[in-house]
Amino acid sequence: MMLGFGWCHLRSSRLPLVEATFANVESIDTEIDRADEELWQNFREWMKLSAGLFLQWQLFEALNNHQGLLTYCVSRNHRTSAVWEMLEWIATNGPGSYGLFYCHDDEDFMDLTGHDRKIPMDYDNVFRVHRLLNGELTETDDPFLGMIEGGIDPMHPYNSNEE
Repeated sequence: MMLGFGWCHLRSSRLPLVEATFANVESIDTEIDRADEELWQNFREWMKLSAGLFLQWQLFEALNNHQGLLTYCVSRNHRTSAVWEMLEWIATNGPGSYGLFYCHDDEDFMDLTGHDRKIPMDYDNVFRVHRLLNGELTETDDPFLGMIEGGIDPMHPYNSNEE
């Protein structure tokens, strides 16, 4: 079973701000706002076709002082899920986006190659964190939730070394 939850600030590129001056910053801000709105519309259209039943999401285009806040969760019986395609879509189409995805996948064994890992490891009993930043999706250890059995939950008698 794969269980995951995350958030993302869904944004277009902010690179035009690098060359901004006080004279042109308002027009650049307007250009970025238009690009964000187009990104959000394209994201909604992509999600209608791609999300499936197991990926639940909400996109808040305006929430108090923030724009483009995406929250999502997934619970799937097997490791295949539209969440990975969604994160890749965001990385490709929303290069100014950033966020985190916490995932526990009890089918994430060493013999499976996934997520472009250099060194395969067993991650079937831990949460993993996937970070989206500057158009890249990277995977790291989780310092907060960590181990499932023996951490969050007690060790099940079937899995202990005691007889």
